[in-house]
Amino acid sequence: MQTFSFKSYGVLVQIQANSSEIIAKAETVVRTSLLDNLTLVADANFDHVFELPMDEHGTFFLIQNGETISYTDNEASHYKFFDSILRVAIGEYAVDCVFMHAGVVGWNGRAILLPADSFKGKSTLVTELVRCGAEYYSDEFAIIDGDGMVHPFARNINRRTENFVPYELTVEELSGRYGKQPIPVGFVLLTEFMPNGAWRPEILTAGNGVLRMIPFTLSIRYRTDFSMQVLHNVASHAIIASSPRGSAERFAKTLLDFVDNRVN
Repeated sequence: MQTFSFKSYGVLVQIQANSSEIIAKAETVVRTSLLDNLTLVADANFDHVFELPMDEHGTFFLIQNGETISYTDNEASHYKFFDSILRVAIGEYAVDCVFMHAGVVGWNGRAILLPADSFKGKSTLVTELVRCGAEYYSDEFAIIDGDGMVHPFARNINRRTENFVPYELTVEELSGRYGKQPIPVGFVLLTEFMPNGAWRPEILTAGNGVLRMIPFTLSIRYRTDFSMQVLHNVASHAIIASSPRGSAERFAKTLLDFVDNRVN
């Protein structure tokens, strides 16, 4: 059995496989998935153990903490699913920060958070905000530390065509800029695309804002107290609003103008 063991965001993980080739591919996925935010470790009490065996028929298995969660003969989809499951596992157990399922951009030294589920248009809106001059932090997770500062997690922006074919965009292709430093949250917008969506922002109370952010907070189940502390910290320092929106191309500038007028 070959292994690759590491620590990322305080979470201890070991990858096991029955060939050195699989371990090498898994390590590449891990480093790309986590943007190399990891340190190697030796033996430890691991929070997650992923087994990635391949049987004699060429079937790839993904086993997490002793439970088989997928198997396939499609190598590409196997590693893509592992990539996704790995990030969720890290996000759920992260020690000193909270992973929130959200797009993030920086604007005038403050973070704009866009919590949303998949297929709600957050990557499209992040793309257009970057086109308008906002700094790119993430299209997937807002990583917020105990002081309420948002850290970059700048993977390539994941987009889909009208036929739902996935593709990636880089910030360079958008002639945009990366956010490099942790910044405080200035504005949180709970929104999703609607074909005839009208921008009528409702400003939420801090308490209601916390409640609305909870469903997008990965660590709320396993790190409840710390997660709630971070959410309350965000809500006490940021404006939180809710509204539907129309097309991202038209809405991005409207949003940035709104933030300019409402966030100090």
